[in-house]
Amino acid sequence: MEWILKEFAKEALTLEDNGELTITTLEKIAGKTIKSIIQIVLIMMGSFLSNIDRGEINRICPCGKKMGISKRNVTTHILSMFGEVLVTRDMLFCRRCHKGAGVLDKELEIYGEHRITKGMTEIITYMSQLVPSFERASEAIKKLLSIEVNPTQAQIISEEVGKRVFEKEKIKAEAAYEKPELAAPQEVPKNQKNGRLYIFTDGSQVNTRIKNDKGSTWKEMKLGLVFKDSDVIRRSDESHIVTQKEYTSYLGSVSEFKKFLFAAAARSGYGKIKETVIVGDGAAWIWNMVKEVFPDAVEILDYYHLDENINDYAKFIYADNEVKRKRWVKSVIDCVLNGKIEKAIKIIEEKQVDKLPDNIVNLYTYIKNNEHRIDYKAYKEKGYYIGSGAIESANKTVIQQRMKQSGIRWSINGAQYIAALRTKHESNSWDKVIEEIYAS
Repeated sequence: MEWILKEFAKEALTLEDNGELTITTLEKIAGKTIKSIIQIVLIMMGSFLSNIDRGEINRICPCGKKMGISKRNVTTHILSMFGEVLVTRDMLFCRRCHKGAGVLDKELEIYGEHRITKGMTEIITYMSQLVPSFERASEAIKKLLSIEVNPTQAQIISEEVGKRVFEKEKIKAEAAYEKPELAAPQEVPKNQKNGRLYIFTDGSQVNTRIKNDKGSTWKEMKLGLVFKDSDVIRRSDESHIVTQKEYTSYLGSVSEFKKFLFAAAARSGYGKIKETVIVGDGAAWIWNMVKEVFPDAVEILDYYHLDENINDYAKFIYADNEVKRKRWVKSVIDCVLNGKIEKAIKIIEEKQVDKLPDNIVNLYTYIKNNEHRIDYKAYKEKGYYIGSGAIESANKTVIQQRMKQSGIRWSINGAQYIAALRTKHESNSWDKVIEEIYAS
């Protein structure tokens, strides 16, 4: 190492003498120097691990039979975040169940089929959930660390970690749902005059390898967002920044998703915060879930979904008259925003249509079903958020950005496990993933 550092100093002085010393030229020779030092350290790491002697080995196989030495001085390549570490040790073998292992593999934490350190496991997992594909993750790791990781290997490792994260969250969710009195005790402080917990929820489609009874491979990934109003910074332009939040997701039925959402709400203070507000679109599953899990919540129909449905309906009934269409839309929206709900319903009722295309909602039924959720004038006066822009944005950043790429089809489990990693990352809770990696 001393020689390497002397060579670095020598090259730097030569550049200076030639008038070529810049941050760019110095960075190049620094990179070469660091790589040389890393190679020496990797050799030393392998040497230390290979020379460990912890006395007589009495290795018992999980089947109960004593394992004997099958090969001596076998070299194993361990992939670390700095490169490969070569470890030499004797190999053990069980004649009963035909399983092998290296001496002290478990103690040295080099067991497992992947032969990858926990530090490298975190890097692979992080990149695999961050970029659009496992191929891109492989490219990024090679570019940044000069380490080759096969895309398939990246997928297997990241999904294994995601599985552990998801299964731990599932246990917590089921425990919270089974005993809500413990997870979310109703203990609102007597002196608390305000305090508001927001819950946003929505769904987005993910392409899978499984066909339903109609032949479609698209399945809904449900996503929830929970935050407190005290964790929101409001800007002068009426936009806002949520400084602390938690996302939760589930690819499947609402009967399971509601457990994850309830657990997330409980962690954020549900039961201890004076008021809970739910914002969602017109999907029946959302409001049926709310009635069961959050019966005391204020229910708000997302204004932007309502606005979109009103405009789409108007385009159908006034397909050839833009002036009348805009006038009709304005009359309905003005009534809704000014608290004149009954008048808005009457205007829509006058334009009811018997048959509508599949992509156009029955606006009258939609409004009637959500009549008690669209008093936006009162909501604004109380300072409630009336639009689910946060969850719409979350669907794009948390789910679609990684999981809705062209040509990608997911296994059900694979999609769930990567989504579990994505929610931890976007909730600023990556430390929970690291805990799972180092606990294994």
